[in-house]
Amino acid sequence: MKNTLLALSVIALAAFSASFKSADDSCKPYFPVKQGAQIERRSYNDKGKQTGRTVQTVLSSNATGSTLSLSVKSTHFDDKDKQTNECTFDAKCENGIFYLNMASGAEPQSRPNTTTTVTGDFLEFPSNLTPGMTLKGGSMTINMTSTDPNFVKLGMGNFTITNTSSNIKVICDTTITTPAGTFKCVKITSDQTMKTAISSTVFHVVEFYAQNIGKVRSETYTDKGKSYGYSVISSISGN
Repeated sequence: MKNTLLALSVIALAAFSASFKSADDSCKPYFPVKQGAQIERRSYNDKGKQTGRTVQTVLSSNATGSTLSLSVKSTHFDDKDKQTNECTFDAKCENGIFYLNMASGAEPQSRPNTTTTVTGDFLEFPSNLTPGMTLKGGSMTINMTSTDPNFVKLGMGNFTITNTSSNIKVICDTTITTPAGTFKCVKITSDQTMKTAISSTVFHVVEFYAQNIGKVRSETYTDKGKSYGYSVISSISGN
């Protein structure tokens, strides 16, 4: 049960990235903004076994002055490559700051007789991530309402998970290699606190972002330093 809750609450600070120029060239976010751009990311457990993959596609991209608005589709698959969830979210860049709703990183699985609602604060990413920066944190809430007898029996007929991201820091410049290529990245770390009505769990996230690519690799650890798993970009197209 604990691993299931963690899997539901782990967030991506940023799903993917690509550079662009707004009308006044003030926004250069670490996100793909070209319509049709597609990023695939594969996830693995602490033993290196693939646990799923996510495909994210830029559906539309519109720039006006110093503002860029995006619509992005995110499709999730399990370890059997069966689609488990699909959602569409919006993001924007305004006056050199990229805003991404934390709810965009949630990957709740579709379940029979269960309704899942995800809401979140907006994380903010400056156009240039520089070592020494501290970024704004926020919270995401997942609410599940179910009439499934098994869920009701476990006391999860109406269940809420809140994940808070804090202590987000840009650490250093580095180079990361994945199946999609080798990228110059910045390393970003954060602390995540997952709370339910019956428990509170703290874990640590290490992520690597490349300009024009975004989050290249993400690693999740328990508060004791034990690996929980990781994800990497596996392919890029239309970028």
